[in-house]
Amino acid sequence: MNTLNSSIKKVLKTSLYVAAFGMSAMAFADNSHYDTDDKLKDAWIDGKVESALLVNRHLNNFTIDTDVKANKVYLTGTVKSDVDKELATEIAKSIKGVVDVENKLVVKEDVEMKKSAYKEGDERSWGTWYDDATITAAVKSKFLWSGEVDGLDINVDTMNGEVSLKGEADSAANKDLAEKLAQNTDGVRKVHNHLTVEADDEG
Repeated sequence: MNTLNSSIKKVLKTSLYVAAFGMSAMAFADNSHYDTDDKLKDAWIDGKVESALLVNRHLNNFTIDTDVKANKVYLTGTVKSDVDKELATEIAKSIKGVVDVENKLVVKEDVEMKKSAYKEGDERSWGTWYDDATITAAVKSKFLWSGEVDGLDINVDTMNGEVSLKGEADSAANKDLAEKLAQNTDGVRKVHNHLTVEADDEG
């Protein structure tokens, strides 16, 4: 969880920079009058939370509704993973003036999309296949959040709880890190690390 939180903070920091400098001219206005009007302050915070969520490429802002009362943010709607849900909370908490966040977001994976990928004749049951697909998604998410491991260069396959990693790592240390991240994912029984280390082009 520490690795996940650290990665979330990296993504969060980038999102907030974009929100501050690219989303709205309101970020540069004198907002001191909001401090004396509770409704205006709540509206201001609501707008800032919406903006921060909107610029984050990992979240679909159109499925997330925000409301602010007495400086407390309420999040409702749906997200695709627990990672997205936690990220939304961290983004809201980071906005100046927010005193608390109540996250009522529902994790709603696209079951139909996953089911369509399930092939008849697969020796696994539908339940086992679904669990494997969930593990694969969780491992890929960890790689994408990690500042060291490039998830786009690693192919992840899961069979009966055993994860196979194929592709390239830029160093032996990151090859080991990828294995540890996968091993520490819920439901993973074993990791087969077939990653190769990129050859050093120097010399």
